[in-house]
Amino acid sequence: MTNHSQPPLYLGIDGGGTKCRVRLENAQGTLLAEAVSGAANIATSIEVAQQSIIDATTHALQQAGLGLSTLGAIYAYAGLAGAGIAGANKKMAQWQHPFAQFNFSTDLHIACQGAHGDNSGAIIILGTGFCAGAIKNGNVIELGGHGLLLSDGASGGWIGLTLFRYALEVLDGLSPSSPLINTLLAQLSCDTSNQLTELALNAKPAFFAGFAPLVFAMQDDPWAIIILEQAARYITRYIDHLVSHGYYNITLMGGTAEKITPWLSTKAQGYLCDAHYLPEQGAIQLAKRLA
Repeated sequence: MTNHSQPPLYLGIDGGGTKCRVRLENAQGTLLAEAVSGAANIATSIEVAQQSIIDATTHALQQAGLGLSTLGAIYAYAGLAGAGIAGANKKMAQWQHPFAQFNFSTDLHIACQGAHGDNSGAIIILGTGFCAGAIKNGNVIELGGHGLLLSDGASGGWIGLTLFRYALEVLDGLSPSSPLINTLLAQLSCDTSNQLTELALNAKPAFFAGFAPLVFAMQDDPWAIIILEQAARYITRYIDHLVSHGYYNITLMGGTAEKITPWLSTKAQGYLCDAHYLPEQGAIQLAKRLA
């Protein structure tokens, strides 16, 4: 319910598979606070995502020195992982939220809006998961992002999962080991393929993504080179596809974006550009547009 006794505030929410980031601004665009909480993928759990949004918003209000009564003055817009799934989207739309206004779309949408504003451009998000898309004349197209089981090559989750797959080959005696594989197995205290399988069989993408930094830290390792070259080829396919559709300004975003960029060809890197604003700022632009 709108709180008419307080000036409006605007909240941009970037809800990913691992973290939920929020940015709180006043009507003049002044940053009041930023905060981070847990996962906000609505295809995984609507309840967890909603709680993460509330937790991050509460932290932001505390930082700004504002009470919970301010929630009713907040115009919020969220970009949420999983929002492209029809069933999850429908359930999320039924949320009895505490804000003056709450709208949402995908995390890719707000990232694209932040990166390129109202100009044409494309993005590739390389976080726990993977997705790509573009914005033109206010219309958003989305590619990939179907989850680690079905897609998400080159994501943090894919890099970690691929490392585990090669480690299993080593443990089964099919492939030679390396310092990277040895380091992974030592960290996990695994000596057999059965032990590693039991540990990882039902693991979430975020678990595997936690091992992507190890691959980058040991990127001269033979197995790391194989993994990162595969990731670079996957990304290049999407860059080529976007360019073929007339998108020549492409922004790589997410936790592995900066580290994977040197693995791309000079030609592919030539299409890359920096984002103008953060995804949360893109969400605030959309919140103000709908207020």
